[in-house]
Amino acid sequence: MTKIEYKINQELKQIEHFHKVDNPVSVVSNKRDHDIRQDMHRIAQDARNFGTRVTANRGGDIGKWTNEDIKQMVNYYKNQGLTDATIINYVSSLRSFLFETKRTNIAATNGELGLKRVIEYKDKSLKAKGIDLKEKLSYFKEKDVNVYTQLKLAEIAGLRREESIHAGLAFAKGYSVLKGNILELKSSWCKNGRPRGIVLSGEKVKEIKELQKYAMNNKYRTDRNLKQEKDHLSNSIKAQGFNIHAVRHSEAQERYAELIDKGFNEKEAEMAVSNELGHNRDYITKIYLGGK
Repeated sequence: MTKIEYKINQELKQIEHFHKVDNPVSVVSNKRDHDIRQDMHRIAQDARNFGTRVTANRGGDIGKWTNEDIKQMVNYYKNQGLTDATIINYVSSLRSFLFETKRTNIAATNGELGLKRVIEYKDKSLKAKGIDLKEKLSYFKEKDVNVYTQLKLAEIAGLRREESIHAGLAFAKGYSVLKGNILELKSSWCKNGRPRGIVLSGEKVKEIKELQKYAMNNKYRTDRNLKQEKDHLSNSIKAQGFNIHAVRHSEAQERYAELIDKGFNEKEAEMAVSNELGHNRDYITKIYLGGK
């Protein structure tokens, strides 16, 4: 282990909120602190190869990172064959680390660093894949209580895989996830630790209540840990030719069309869908809408 790698790892340990269980969002980027820490471990390991002037001195100080240092880091990763999107993630994590350790932040933009995020607006919905969700739900309802419950939650409210798993477990334990007509998702369930509430129609509230009765009356399994449950859900659905994210894409598109029919303009409908999905970046929501 080099001095700079050792020092970066030591400083990561000293940034208290990087180690909280709920993985809060960095004050600088949209990334979870856990992900920033993982990226920084990679940067620390690779730092000896960047050709940067940033080193750890006798006093243990790493010193400042200049824009030139960042450019050398970017060039190194490009030469390693990493995509611009991956390198942008590393630069974002480094920005957060430098901010937290009170060093000069990076002034160079991604564009100035020669980085460009390519966005693919491709329809990844179930319809585009030729998948009949009703048929798949019927299959899982007979075969697997957990997968059916989690898949149905994704269909009703466009939940992520982990959110569906947590909500399903809450069902099995008899906890209500509804407050009136709002589906409440806890921060510990959500990506980036951002809790949110999803407004449901009367019909969807009824579906949620019926789904909970189904989970409780059909011996929903609670003995697997989160990783085991994620793997079980993903592998079960994959065997049927799709993934739960395609269900989320489909729900986003259906919700968008519903809001347009209700008189929302395109921007209003897009922002409403964005909030319900738990995004705060327009381009991410547009990906779900197939570029609409």
